[in-house]
Amino acid sequence: MIDNYEIKKINNTSVLYLYINIDVEFGKNIFTNKHEPINKIIKKYIKMNKINFKEGLIAIVVGTSLLGTVYLKQDNLLTNQNNYVSDTIITDISKNINLESPTQILEITNNEDIKEKTNNNETKEYKNETSNTININEKINETKINNNIENTNTIKNEKTNEEKVTNNNENNNEKEEQPEEIIDNNTYINIKRKDGSIIKLELEYYITGVVGAEMPASFNIEALKSQAIIARTYALKAISEGKILSDNESTQSYKTEQELKGIWQSNYNTYYNKIKDAVNSTKGMYLTYNNKYIEAVYHSTSNGMTESSTNVWGNYYPYLISVSSEYDSQNPSYIKEKFLSFDEITNILNIEVNTETEINILSKTSSNRIEYIKINETTYKGTDFRNLLGLRSADFEINKNEEGITFITKGYGHGVGLSQYGANGMAKNGYTYKQILSHYYPNTSISS
Repeated sequence: MIDNYEIKKINNTSVLYLYINIDVEFGKNIFTNKHEPINKIIKKYIKMNKINFKEGLIAIVVGTSLLGTVYLKQDNLLTNQNNYVSDTIITDISKNINLESPTQILEITNNEDIKEKTNNNETKEYKNETSNTININEKINETKINNNIENTNTIKNEKTNEEKVTNNNENNNEKEEQPEEIIDNNTYINIKRKDGSIIKLELEYYITGVVGAEMPASFNIEALKSQAIIARTYALKAISEGKILSDNESTQSYKTEQELKGIWQSNYNTYYNKIKDAVNSTKGMYLTYNNKYIEAVYHSTSNGMTESSTNVWGNYYPYLISVSSEYDSQNPSYIKEKFLSFDEITNILNIEVNTETEINILSKTSSNRIEYIKINETTYKGTDFRNLLGLRSADFEINKNEEGITFITKGYGHGVGLSQYGANGMAKNGYTYKQILSHYYPNTSISS
């Protein structure tokens, strides 16, 4: 959940910046497995990383947006003004520090993009918070997108990606989009490894490792081609914005040939050559809108319709609108059940939930996902509620019994952009990668 940290001096006072990713998608997710409030997670992170920060203000940064602050006392108790509210934003009024200056609030460094340590991505919408002593405003709009899918050949529980998107800075739109380095007509990019070292990889070789990590190699070749173009688009856009790509879920998952060999074993040669063919046949291709790289978001499985980016992140993109995705039900995990006891839900939401609790779905989006849900007197945005409880999607039904609640979900992911299972279904029914990308990202063009 917390990817990085640094201690800065603000008005001669030390402030601990925690770079946090609260996306919840494929793979292990903190809310599903631990049900811990963010305060406990922060305390554990400080202890595990032996951070020399005994007391003071902690700034929580998501992507490049300041989510809020908490205050660490000497007794190791994190305090906040409002506890958990429906948007889960934490503010603090216990420290008299002014964070009004944009350069003081967010001094952007070369930190990795922030993504929760899952094997796929998702997004969440964040708001500005102000208090009596701290004036916090969003200063920088950036985009963070993570796309991951674990290989279903070796892992029973499929895992997909979700992305996180915030408004792009207008200056970035005017920035010349160039790859990092071109040598002998090949593009090379820097990748940060898990051990912190930086390696230089040829772009197409890197994309082969990304596709192998992101999409099951058993998928149809046209679906793999679509994934290759999306992965390349994400990489080129990240480079153009000065970001450092990693080999894990904080940007795009990347696996070496040796790692893929360990996963695929006897199928390695067949699968690797198949993915290599998909990458080579689309070499240099990427998706654009108005001659600019698109937000290359995608997910594992829709509920029959993809979702508009507006309903998930509040940002409208003409190519991230709701479209049909009729083949998603072919995913064996299309419908899943998840049971949570009342105690677990109470601990996660920080409100009392029991057999007498009123739960009302207030509205749904046009794609049949929960837009707003009300529990007693507290209203949650559907995507926030889904993230908090670690549900596979925002399309869910609720069955309450004496012990707790069973949530029945359709699909897997935020639902925006390409559905990987939907793309595979289209490919198996004769659609080409161009038709697949045109369907899931309408109004875009394939550039080279």
